[in-house]
Amino acid sequence: MSVQILAVGEVMLELAPAGESNGKKLLALGYAGDTYNTAVYLARLGVPTAYFSRLGDDPYSAEVLDLMRKEGLDTSSIETVPGRTPGLYLIANQPNGERSFSFWRGQSPAREMFATQASTALLEERLLQIPYAYLSGVTLGILADEARVSLLRMLANFRARGGKVVFDNNYRPQLWRDREHARSAMAGALAVADVALLTDDDESRLWGSGEEADILDRCLSAGVAEVVIKRGPAPVVVATKAEDKGYSDRQEVAVPPVDQVVDTTAAGDSFNAGYLAARFAGESTVAAAAFGSLCAGVVIQHRGAIVARDVFMTAVGGRVK
Repeated sequence: MSVQILAVGEVMLELAPAGESNGKKLLALGYAGDTYNTAVYLARLGVPTAYFSRLGDDPYSAEVLDLMRKEGLDTSSIETVPGRTPGLYLIANQPNGERSFSFWRGQSPAREMFATQASTALLEERLLQIPYAYLSGVTLGILADEARVSLLRMLANFRARGGKVVFDNNYRPQLWRDREHARSAMAGALAVADVALLTDDDESRLWGSGEEADILDRCLSAGVAEVVIKRGPAPVVVATKAEDKGYSDRQEVAVPPVDQVVDTTAAGDSFNAGYLAARFAGESTVAAAAFGSLCAGVVIQHRGAIVARDVFMTAVGGRVK
């Protein structure tokens, strides 16, 4: 089966809280990264998905590659860099399930994507073979300026040939020199995006306003055809059919309440997977947003970004197309 979507980004080692023993905190090792999380959930939902990144030649890189293949991801576009190791991050959770992260990613080979002619050529070749490409604000943030410009140029050419670009804003201030630096890159990504999957909190921190009208104005100016605004427990906003005066088709989709939020890590990533899987299956934006919320609702009831496959599939399997 041919690949439907290629996700571009970074997969890291994840250390998540796992209780205590003899007065010491226990941490569970996993593998995660925003576009990687979405790719895994997309594959579970039956969407043929490939991942583009760089890893090292260490045991952890080998393990994550093995996990990707077991999840059904196409890994043929992942470069192996001798002598290097993936980045690492640590999750800290609040009682309400909200989380903060500490990162150690300076040595990550994914930060050097598109810094070489070989890496650029590999993506250019792969973009000739797939209909959809997926990236995030983190994808942009880990790259050097010249590599970022190269990526956006390739995506613009991809769109000119009829390809579709999906963008998730996912703003992480620590990845950028300053807010203006991030704004310039994010605006460049919106300008090549067909579908924007945005979180209002990230939009507020980046642009100074997470209000729906301001978000839609920014997307309209950039020419984005399909916009999704994730607003935590508040209804999701979906807007399509962009016209000169705004989006003519705007809907709100309720988010089902969750009894116990354990960890909000990958809530947006899993929502994105559910939304895209439903859209690829021919569902409306409203139905897709409802399914995305269902997927996110499952994930936030468990620790870590990637929920055990059987748990996830039992909860959403009946809805998979």
